[in-house]
Amino acid sequence: MTPTRLLVAVLLVAFPYVAAAQAPPKEPPPLWDMQIGASFVGTSGNSDTASTGADFAARRRGLVWLIDSTATAVRTNSDNKTTAERYLGMLRGQRKLTKIIGLSAGEKLERDRFAGIDLRSILDAGLSWALIRQPRWTLDGVTALAWNHESRTTGPGLDHPVGVLQLLSRIPFGGAGDMTQRFTHYPDFKASSAYRTEAELTAQAAMAAHLALKIGYLLRYANDPVPGFKKTDNTTTASVVLRWKASTPAPAP
Repeated sequence: MTPTRLLVAVLLVAFPYVAAAQAPPKEPPPLWDMQIGASFVGTSGNSDTASTGADFAARRRGLVWLIDSTATAVRTNSDNKTTAERYLGMLRGQRKLTKIIGLSAGEKLERDRFAGIDLRSILDAGLSWALIRQPRWTLDGVTALAWNHESRTTGPGLDHPVGVLQLLSRIPFGGAGDMTQRFTHYPDFKASSAYRTEAELTAQAAMAAHLALKIGYLLRYANDPVPGFKKTDNTTTASVVLRWKASTPAPAP
């Protein structure tokens, strides 16, 4: 073996140990963190369109409960006519019972008149699952019973017992950002054909200490939609995000 190859081999073997020795200790999560995102696309002249979006996310890590909240809004106008308008909001509390199992309760609100939904409310309670905990990947689950209330733009509303089956995966990019994948299934226990599913992908990368770029894609499917409306809705967003976090760490469990 030549001296050059020997040196390369030694460096390759030694590098992981040096990196591990020089890597800073993992910081404890902050007591709270939050972010606000906004996006806008507009045209004028031969066409007059405007598309605006906003999203909000906050998390508080208490000694007993973890509280998550999110909200999104999307609105599109074309020639002074609204062609899309959607509002989503979610609040969820989780409490650990063991390293894997916890309690979970949440409320989700939705308004999308272009899908025939004047107001949808889903109130659920059940169990949370910390399925995988690795530095490069985490996977969480939720299994819950829920009550679905729908006020529709046409026809009678709904009040059905449903389920919530959810998987949420997160892949961090060091300290610069992360990618999340969520799949949620809502089986309907009163009308089995009225099940719904959602799949969401997001990627967020930091551009500065308090600034990030976020790209998201949301697919929603209703097997039995409001009469006169389609089964599938897609939303693609790109936004600039402002982020803040507490200077104090969350209390140790």
